[in-house]
Amino acid sequence: MLIDTLNSSQMAVIYLVTELCCLTAATLSFVFNAYIIYCFWRKKIPAADNLRLALYLAIGDFGYAAAALIHIGYLAFNWSNVYLDYNPYIIIITNCFLPAHLKIIVVVSCSMALDRCLAIFFPVVYRQLSKSYFANCAMACGYCWFTFDFLFQLLTAPFKRMPNCATMACFVNRTFLLYVSYSNTIAGLLIVIMSIFVFAGIQKISIRKSQIGTQTTTGVKTTSVFRQANRITVGILFCSLFFVTIPSLLVTGYEEVTGISLFAELGPFYICAILVNGFADGLVFVIVNRKSMGSRNRTLSSTVSTVHTRNRASLINGPPSRVAEF
Repeated sequence: MLIDTLNSSQMAVIYLVTELCCLTAATLSFVFNAYIIYCFWRKKIPAADNLRLALYLAIGDFGYAAAALIHIGYLAFNWSNVYLDYNPYIIIITNCFLPAHLKIIVVVSCSMALDRCLAIFFPVVYRQLSKSYFANCAMACGYCWFTFDFLFQLLTAPFKRMPNCATMACFVNRTFLLYVSYSNTIAGLLIVIMSIFVFAGIQKISIRKSQIGTQTTTGVKTTSVFRQANRITVGILFCSLFFVTIPSLLVTGYEEVTGISLFAELGPFYICAILVNGFADGLVFVIVNRKSMGSRNRTLSSTVSTVHTRNRASLINGPPSRVAEF
């Protein structure tokens, strides 16, 4: 009996540490992605239409962080090192948004990789493609998958109390748990495959570009936008590989080998990994666009100040003569 009590107490401490890590990562992800959404809304990002997928990814990460703050906040607030007994209705309802929002993140990440693949390997098709329409279709697919996962979990949940357990795996239907595990693994493998194509294509373009000596002004501008999109996509794909794909494979593989759910031993660590991924996505976007964010406003301010200076000079010196114009 004493051993069981000690084990329960140790598990509760592990759960609490994982939950505090989740809350920290959720706060960072929430703040960074809220800032990105604000910059898009205030039109502080140049060429925003070409980066609409990045906006939709920020919306997905922002929604996941907000849902995690509510869900994990409830777990941490009602934590006990003696006996854990959570309300299954609150657990299921607050948790339904997490796997669903993850599907939006996965779909948009794959769409960003597909966008780069089209730009690299099929440039003619890519130029004829509407970037806004492509991004909107990707977001629509993400929300369709979001709705399916949300209803699947909500309608199949048993809504039974599970003492001394603070993870999703204890409260959801076994079929839904397997579906989430395998669907995330397949999506992660798809990200890996598309990432390989993107990295290989960018490497090929870098080698080709090093062999070109001169570029026109238009070419330099186009290359700058192209390079910016490549950097954002590569950074986000790396984050997805480390914080989405690898943890998903780890969860599936561990359960297949041992027959024990890793969630039951470590708590909501997978949620923590997704939240870190959301924070990393936002950090990548802000770092890549740190010089261009707000450049439109700065350009407008400099233009206005130049006009004011010229008007003031004309008032002091009088109107320019005809001879001066020639």
